[in-house]
Amino acid sequence: MQIKQVVLGLSLALLPAVAHAQWREPPPVHGPREPPPPPVEQQHPRVRTGFVWVGGHHEWRHGRYYWVGGHYVHVRHGRDWYDSRWERHGDHWDYYPGGWRPHR
Repeated sequence: MQIKQVVLGLSLALLPAVAHAQWREPPPVHGPREPPPPPVEQQHPRVRTGFVWVGGHHEWRHGRYYWVGGHYVHVRHGRDWYDSRWERHGDHWDYYPGGWRPHR
């Protein structure tokens, strides 16, 4: 019983630190040596209230690039959407997935 109280106390003591931790971009997914192909042309759909359009992107799967089409996601109040991207690092390309971050 006393161990449970200690664990609970530590958890509650650390909670404010976790809640105030700064936003960090997720780590990249190490990818291929060749660059991604150019984005596929897509018609931008009509505006939908309460949604954000997330453009398509290439993903590296099973040793090759695959196109993933765009889609809508629900708006998250107080947050901004940032798009995914590919960056070259040395001899390979890293993929950084898109996501939400606190509004600036």
